[in-house]
Amino acid sequence: MRGVNPGGVPTRSCSFHRLWAGTLSTCQPRYPAPRVLRRWFPMATASQKEIPELSSVGLAYPQWQDALEAAYASGQLSVIGEVSGGQVLQYADTSGATLTILAAPPYGSFVGLHPAGQLSTTGHVTMVNDLIGIVDIVADSPMLQVSGASAPVITSFTATVGQGPMIAEQEPLEYQPLSISALATDVRIFPDAVAFAESGGTEVGSVTSRGLSDLNNGATSPHAQATVAVEVSEAELKTNELNGQQFWALTCRRPFEFCLAVAADHPDLPTDATRSPFATPGAVISGDVQFAISINDPGACSPGGCGSGDCGCGGH
Repeated sequence: MRGVNPGGVPTRSCSFHRLWAGTLSTCQPRYPAPRVLRRWFPMATASQKEIPELSSVGLAYPQWQDALEAAYASGQLSVIGEVSGGQVLQYADTSGATLTILAAPPYGSFVGLHPAGQLSTTGHVTMVNDLIGIVDIVADSPMLQVSGASAPVITSFTATVGQGPMIAEQEPLEYQPLSISALATDVRIFPDAVAFAESGGTEVGSVTSRGLSDLNNGATSPHAQATVAVEVSEAELKTNELNGQQFWALTCRRPFEFCLAVAADHPDLPTDATRSPFATPGAVISGDVQFAISINDPGACSPGGCGSGDCGCGGH
């Protein structure tokens, strides 16, 4: 619910921001040894050719365990929160890629893409468990804010939530400025909407949350998978400093604004291009992704504020 300040102007629920802002700590995690990481994540050690969500942000390790140990070896793991039984740790790369580790029961890890200056989108967040939340994107506006009317929901989906372990027991958070990313796990890349249509594609600007559908059906454990067909408006090639691997951070603006991460060596991209494959706006990305969000400090966007059009996926 929207509150009303003494001046009578509706305000957002902002207790989360007061608690969260400035809590990042660079102190040594209490559980540092790589051998302990192995005990945290016994299900993450099975050998695989590639883990798509890791590769999408330049962390192409054959096992989750390898990514976790590389993050520890960097000396740049930060404690971003304290929870019952342990801590929440995060490796935040200069490229914007993040690796978040819940070092407490039920344990877990996930990646995201949240570059400095990334665009923000307003939404509500309802946690399902310590890692997964339901996100309702809303069409907010100054007129609605002044009138106190509820903003209509544009779409809903499930996502991993960067601050999830710290807010899992809280009531739903409303009207939050969100940094939203989608990690490509199995996508096709088309040069334009015509090529997409010729391949059998029908609608550009769509997001279908399988995670939300499965959650409603009670068929599987909560997850953040979705299927998208979206147009790229901006692109920036980034390098993950943890291992020197490159990936693309793609700005998509419909049906809402988010960053889509794609591995630089994706088979649909040329390997010897003399110019960016996204030099001409309008490429279409279609297929499976995993959504990840982070709840932003509302003052951390552009001088015009989030929604002013001055926040870009790659800082454009």
